[in-house]
Order: sequence, then structure tokens, then C-alpha cells
Amino acid sequence: MDTIEKERLLMKKLTIISSVIISSLLILTGCGSNSSKKSNVTSKVKVVKQSSSKKSQKGVAKKKSGSLWNNDKDSHLEDFMKQWGEVMNQTYTKYDGTNNIQTASGMNYPQDFNSATVNGQNVSMAWDKKGTGKNDYNVVAIYNYNKSSSSSITYAFTLADGEPIVLVNEGSGNNWSETKNKSLKENFVNIFDGKATHVEKPKVSSSSSTKSSSSTKATEDLGEGRGGYVITPEAMRGTWYSKDENGMRKLVISDHEITFISPDGETNHAILYKRTNDIPSDVSESERQSKEEWKSAGNIGTNGISMRGWYQQQGGGEHFSTHEEEINGQKVPLVLYGFGANDATDLVYYPSEDLAKQQSDVKYGDIDYKF
Repeated sequence: MDTIEKERLLMKKLTIISSVIISSLLILTGCGSNSSKKSNVTSKVKVVKQSSSKKSQKGVAKKKSGSLWNNDKDSHLEDFMKQWGEVMNQTYTKYDGTNNIQTASGMNYPQDFNSATVNGQNVSMAWDKKGTGKNDYNVVAIYNYNKSSSSSITYAFTLADGEPIVLVNEGSGNNWSETKNKSLKENFVNIFDGKATHVEKPKVSSSSSTKSSSSTKATEDLGEGRGGYVITPEAMRGTWYSKDENGMRKLVISDHEITFISPDGETNHAILYKRTNDIPSDVSESERQSKEEWKSAGNIGTNGISMRGWYQQQGGGEHFSTHEEEINGQKVPLVLYGFGANDATDLVYYPSEDLAKQQSDVKYGDIDYKF
């Protein structure tokens, strides 16, 4: 092979090698560029996630450090409950934040919230001064009124997911329900929202406008044959319920007044007076109507009351007496009501709606029923 042919073959080999090297460099350059782009995208995603996480943590911290209930609202509620209790003729004890309230029904709050139910359902319910806990019901205030030695009314002012709800327990157990008292519900919302409260005083009829201090109620001369008020037994006072085929009846008894509320909402009011003169034989219908709320009443022993219409001359009257039965292993106070000439019982009243429903078909062996 001559010299020229050798040089031509050498140049061809160099050209092929150069092409291979250049192609390899281009491929490597492209891969490096793609790798760099992927790295930058991943970095940006991480930054976004970190920023979102920090923002979320700040929000949680702010919520935990906040408070839905404070001392100003608590003082406002305390003032309201004093006024409302006076109107209801009930004296309420407030939970002081340290010592359990022991109710006449045998419960200790807030300790016994751990076993409480609401409308028969298991819930988480606990004392929470700020109202920001994770319970179904965060209790920010507790008020209790002992109606008798074994009966009480307890209110738990709660925040449920930030919503103000008043729960009440009037039974012998640990079951709660939302109060139906319009004044309590509306005013607790007002206090929570920082608004003014309003306590409506009960309407005083013209027939009872001559009331005086409680120390002279039973003995003072009120005129028109009224020698003072007949005072009800303390154990009888409060709100009572009776359930039958017609619906739920309600009985409200104060120290010298009784109010009946029928299942359809009709209200009949009675004011208990001691009569000191004879009933006139001739009374006009307008006079009878003007004294419809007046009742000629008397005490039956130490635990009963009887009453008749102010101008009633014939027929039997009405009678009330306190009673006690063991229900679900606990002694429960009752009020027995009857009308007519004998002392038989027509209706049994319970201290809560729940008990009235539960026991509506029960007959007790030691009660003399009319039917």
C-alpha cells in the first residue's frame, strides 16, 4: 500500500472518532440540563410546603391562646342569675371553680360530668373555664337550686363548638337536656355576645296587688275577707310534670300561688288565701269572674294544701300533697293532685319531664288512685 493510500485511511478513522466524541458530549449536556431543571422544580415544591405548614401552625397557636369566655361575661351571668332567681323565687348557688357543688339529688358537679348524658345520649361534658376545649359541651358556669332535701334544679351554661347552650338537670339522675326557658336561653346568648340582659318580672294581677313582705304574708289582713296567704310546704315548691294520654301537664308552685299549664298551653292561676268571713249567698257573675284566681285554702297537716273557689259553696275542692317513691334505686319527691270530695289521687306530678314520661303508666301500691 503506498503512502497516499495510508494517509487517506488515517483521515477517515479520525473523522469517525471525532463524530462519536461530539455526539457523546451533546447527550451528556442534554442530561445535565434536564437534571438541573428537575432539581429546581423539586426545590420550589418544598418551599411551598414549608410556607403552608408554618401558616397552619400559626393559626392553631392563635386558636389555642384565645378564649370564648372571660371574667366579665362570668360576672354578667352571675348578676343575671341573681335577678332571675329572685323572679323565680329560687336561690341559686354558683360553682366557685374549686369546690364541687353537691346537689340535693345526690350529684357532685363538675366531677360527675364525666358520666353525664344529654337526652339519653353519651357525650363528653366537662368544666372548661375558657370554653375552648374539645368536649361536646364545654361548661363555663354551673348554678344549682335545691328545691327540697332530695330534689334540685341544676343549670350548666355551656359552649358547644362555640355556640352558647344552657343545659338543665331536674331529675334524680345525671341526664341533661337543653332548657326550654326562653329567658335563660336568650340572655345567655346576649351575655356571650356582650349585649345587655333583661329579666321580665311576672305579671301581677289586680287581685294580688296588695302583697306585702314575706314576714307578714300568712297573717296580715288583705281585706275582703282575706286574712293573709296560705303558705305551701317548702318541699312542694317548684316545677312539676305529669304525663297522660292527653299530653304533658305542668304544675308550678310558689310559696302561696299555684299555676296549672295544660297540654295545649292553657294556664290557670290560683292565689291561696285564708278566708275570714262567710260566703255571701248572692254573688253576681261579674264578681265571681273578678275573683276567679282567688282560692279559699288551708293546710293539710305539714305536707298538703287544699283549696276551693272563693265563692264555691257546693262540691269538692282540690288538694295537693307531697309524696316520695323509689325510682331507679333512688328516692324521688312527687306531688299528688286530686279533686272532688274524697282524698283520692287523680294525677302524679314528677320533678322532671323525663321522669313523667318514663313513669306515665306506673301505678304505685301506696297511692290511693281515683281511677
